[in-house]
This record gives sequence, C-alpha cells and structure tokens, in this order.
Amino acid sequence: MAVVGERPSHGIRLRLVQRGGARSYEGTATTAHEQWAVRADVSSEAGVEVTTTAPGEIAEWIRRVVRIAARGAASEGVALPRVIQRWRADQ
Repeated sequence: MAVVGERPSHGIRLRLVQRGGARSYEGTATTAHEQWAVRADVSSEAGVEVTTTAPGEIAEWIRRVVRIAARGAASEGVALPRVIQRWRADQ
C-alpha cells in the first residue's frame, strides 16, 4: 500500500533519517492531528536516548523502535539503517 499525503488518516507515522553521524537520527512522528520533531541518539551498547515533545508513550515507542533497529544491525554485523520508518495503527 502506498503512503499518500503528509499525515496518516489514523495511527502514527515515524520517519527518522541519520543526521550528523552514523548514530544520530532526526525526523518526525506524525498523527492525523499532530506532528512532533524527534531526535534519537544510539550509544555503542544499543542504548537509545530520544528527545521529543511527543507524549511519553509515543517517545517510549520511538525509543523501542530505534533500539530494535540498532540491536538488529549489531547482531547482523551491519551498519545502522540510514532511514527508520514505522507506522503504528493504534494511535
């Protein structure tokens, strides 16, 4: 299914792109009615620190998504993904 439009009709869309180094991401978390800037930094131990004004449960979901991507890359011995995109239906 193609993504159409800037905002999802329901749920939450996350798009993060590497910026300023291989372990830093910047992007947005977007719902049908709101959008928040997001910054995520990955430590060498696959720990993740998220900076955003999004509500706590969304910030925690973002942290888990980035952590899963980082751990997956580490376990496969590959570089972190340049782009992380996810959609969650229940928001």
